[in-house]
Amino acid sequence: MGGDPAASPHDGDGRAGEMHALSARGLVSALKTAGFAVPNPLDTTVQDCSADGCQQSIVTDTLRVESFATTAQAQQYAADRGFYQVETVVVSFAPPLPETERARYRTEIQKLVA
Repeated sequence: MGGDPAASPHDGDGRAGEMHALSARGLVSALKTAGFAVPNPLDTTVQDCSADGCQQSIVTDTLRVESFATTAQAQQYAADRGFYQVETVVVSFAPPLPETERARYRTEIQKLVA
C-alpha cells in the first residue's frame, strides 16, 4: 500500500459512525474515484481529533474531511465554524479553491455521503 495513508480505497468498507456514513478516508477515496482533485492526502487523526472530537481526519491540498460518531457532533462542530456538513462528515475547503469548485465538491459529497 505504500506510504500514502489515505490511498486505500477502503477503511474496512470506508464507512463509520451512527449512520454508517462514509468515513473521512472513505470520502476522500470516493472523491478521487469520481475524478475530483484530492492531492497529497494525509491522515491527521492523531493531531486533529483529540481537540475536534472527530473519529478520523484527512487533509488534502483541496480540503479537510473530518468524520464524527454522530450527526449531532458533526452538526455542532460544523455550525461553530461555518463548515459544510452532511450526516456525520464535515468538510472545510482550502482557501484558494474557487467557489465554483467548492459547489461541485459539495454536490458530489452530498451524493456520496447521503
